[in-house]
Amino acid sequence: MKCPNCEGFLNDDTPVCESCGFDIHEFDKVLTIPAERDGLINDWAGALSEDGSGRIKERLHNFCEQTGMDCCLVTLESAAPRSPREFVFWLFNRWQIGGEGHLGVLVLLSLAERRIEVEVGNVLEKYITDDEAAGVLEHHAVPFFKKSDYDNGLYHSLDILARIIEHGVSEEKANETAN
Repeated sequence: MKCPNCEGFLNDDTPVCESCGFDIHEFDKVLTIPAERDGLINDWAGALSEDGSGRIKERLHNFCEQTGMDCCLVTLESAAPRSPREFVFWLFNRWQIGGEGHLGVLVLLSLAERRIEVEVGNVLEKYITDDEAAGVLEHHAVPFFKKSDYDNGLYHSLDILARIIEHGVSEEKANETAN
């Protein structure tokens, strides 16, 4: 995965970035152990309505069923004392989103910092990179967020991310059958 500080390479076997010295274990000292993951949505900030949460959960469930991959949404009041970018990276790794193969995506909304961040597992970057996924969030979530409509902002942006990955997976399967 890309280091949240310098875009160098990190993984569970190489937890310290050779480029900038970022050490994921330093987060463990500051942030301690993360709360247990509670399914596809962890709305710790209470940003979602019951209907919005249900709609998003259904979409994420369908994505996971169709692709065999993992997707998780987390909302926080604040990522402090770290940046939301660092927090999403740390949480993705600590929860092992997508298992040891990192076949998953974690989207994090941090209300106090007014940031939405995404971490895409390495294997999925052949379908969409972290930067491309961040662009999807910026274009499809932020306009809704400006109206305090977290339900629709998160649903539409997660739906588009899922569609991109689902399309990549189906194309890859079609190519495998053709060969």
